Amino acid sequence: MNHRITVAGREFSLLSMTWPVFIELLLQMLVGSIDQVMLSQYNETAVAAVGNANQIMTTLILAFNVISLAATIMLSQFLGAREPEKAEQIYTLAVALNLIISLVLTFLLLVGGDWLLRVMKVPSEAFAEAKSYLMITTLSLPCQAMMLTFSAFLRAHAKMFVIMCSTGLINIINILGNTAFIYGLGPIPRMGAAGAALSTSICRTFGMIFMILAFYRSIPDVHIRLRSFRHISKNLFKRFISIGLPSGGENLSYNLSQSVSLIFVNIMGTYAVTTRMYTMIFAQVCYMLINAVSQAASIIIGYCVGAKEYDTADKENRHVLKVFTPVTIGISILIAIFSPKLFGLFSSDPQVIALGQQVFWVEVALELGRSLNIVLVRNLQAVGDVAFPVIIGILSQWIIGVGLAYVLGISLNMGLVGIWLAYAIDEILRGIIFIFRWKKGGWKKLRMVD
Repeated sequence: MNHRITVAGREFSLLSMTWPVFIELLLQMLVGSIDQVMLSQYNETAVAAVGNANQIMTTLILAFNVISLAATIMLSQFLGAREPEKAEQIYTLAVALNLIISLVLTFLLLVGGDWLLRVMKVPSEAFAEAKSYLMITTLSLPCQAMMLTFSAFLRAHAKMFVIMCSTGLINIINILGNTAFIYGLGPIPRMGAAGAALSTSICRTFGMIFMILAFYRSIPDVHIRLRSFRHISKNLFKRFISIGLPSGGENLSYNLSQSVSLIFVNIMGTYAVTTRMYTMIFAQVCYMLINAVSQAASIIIGYCVGAKEYDTADKENRHVLKVFTPVTIGISILIAIFSPKLFGLFSSDPQVIALGQQVFWVEVALELGRSLNIVLVRNLQAVGDVAFPVIIGILSQWIIGVGLAYVLGISLNMGLVGIWLAYAIDEILRGIIFIFRWKKGGWKKLRMVD
């Protein structure tokens, strides 16, 4: 598992890069899920409200991930090719673009957030809390953008441990903030969903500060000057956007399709929305390890391509799939077996517990396809094959992930189980297609740096 690879004069260890990413993802999951977990003790209407608001927020944050992902891909290849001057231009470009995008999205969401919630058919009993959560967290979007940007810089330099420590501090702040603002502490009143939103916003602010400080302490020789943004060459800018838009497009399409299918779930009632939220929390546990490994492996593969070591890149991809896909499936089976007890930790509603158990057995099949997609899509992006994954993603996610979800879940009245079955078919189909894409080997001609 812990094989070492030397690329461009630098030694990489998959294990030493993976475990900090795994801890980071675990902490991120806690930050993202702690609102739902703590709100479940407040009331389940608040859980449904935050689930709907977070779906909008997650989709919009993907705009920042487009820029951050492009920065990680190009930085890893420039660093692998030993071109530090080009890398420094990428820092400035990423910071400037994400700052501009975050300010624009903040304005649009403050103006149109109410309309978005109505389009999503948020249940009337959860609407007011969903709106308050969305409006408060919107104000911290620029902080989230900068936190993701500087995290991408650290990731490209393989500073996984630094990111993990920063995420740990953010998680501690979130738990303390939720305790104070959701339930009330001393003179602070019980605020419910609004309190969770306030805690999340504070976390994002501190997270931005931590990541920026960590970046400059870890990589002190880098200089980011926003005034230099206008002097960046058009060629570099075009390459950056041509990588970022398709790379982020696959995730953007996925989250938009999830938002549409959430409308179907909202039609089923609050108990179905709540079950979906808890199921997604446990699903994150299933794919967390392979997600961490794939992030570490994609950085190594980016360096390999920058240094023209294609055989090493191919071996790394096969190693991750062979070792970690069975582990992911095993974790999902264990959670499915113990799902009644696990769902019972969050809800006493027998409908939620019974439905959660049924859905999670479908999740086992879904995780097979998702494991393939997580690894192969990220690695295809790392080597520069960015357009193909997004084209396949859009077609499959919308035709099967949304279209078939409506047929099975609504038309055939299979409910949430039917929707999850459509998700599983979508993931497995895309996974098979990407296996053949990688084996074809066309990516070896797509090196992005000169």
